[in-house]
Amino acid sequence: MNKLELGRKLFPASIVALLLGVFLAALLLYSNIVVAPDEADGPEPLFGVDVTYGYVERRNTADLSADVPLFNVVLNFTRYSEVDLCDAIFEVHQIEVYSDERSIGNVTKAQGIMYNHSTSTLRQAMFLKFDEFAKYGDVPSGATASWPVDKSVLLFFVGDKTTCVPDFGEPETVFVRVSRLGLVTLKGDSSEAFVLSEPEVVAEAQLEKFGDGFLYNTIIPEDQLSEIDLLNSPIWIFFE
Repeated sequence: MNKLELGRKLFPASIVALLLGVFLAALLLYSNIVVAPDEADGPEPLFGVDVTYGYVERRNTADLSADVPLFNVVLNFTRYSEVDLCDAIFEVHQIEVYSDERSIGNVTKAQGIMYNHSTSTLRQAMFLKFDEFAKYGDVPSGATASWPVDKSVLLFFVGDKTTCVPDFGEPETVFVRVSRLGLVTLKGDSSEAFVLSEPEVVAEAQLEKFGDGFLYNTIIPEDQLSEIDLLNSPIWIFFE
């Protein structure tokens, strides 16, 4: 066998060996890869939220003063989880009211729990601006000194003409959507905000035509609905 014939036989063999080596190396490489589970998008929710009541009524813009409510939404907040040691924590939610035709209005609120009741912490919480959530509008806040895990409370959210469209036409249906926007934690003299990359929808309800407006109701007895002002319903905040 001459050198040319030997080269012809060895060349294909070398290619096969090379491909085999690459295959084995790849197999060993991928056999040692551990795929990490997807991490949650930020900290665990502080509250669970349910819509318990909602009433929306179309108004004449010309006769409407700034403080007249256009919608009244009552949410049931349930404390879900413990939190790392901090002075105070606030969870920010947005409540949107809209129809099958357009947006009617929205309000944003930060609900908090105070663990440190010192003057400095109270002052810091009072003047907290929630600048990281500015694109969602003004963020008023409220806080309680004690909120045990698994306990619930009813909270009110009222929209007026500064945040709503008073004359929203004559839609067939109106909806309420509640979205979680993020958290703000106070520790010492500093605050730390976590804003979700996208609002997380946590509760929704469909309001049906009722009288002059649209109603969703799970807490007021039906025989009392015709006797009360639905935009200023006498619902008390309470723990369950």
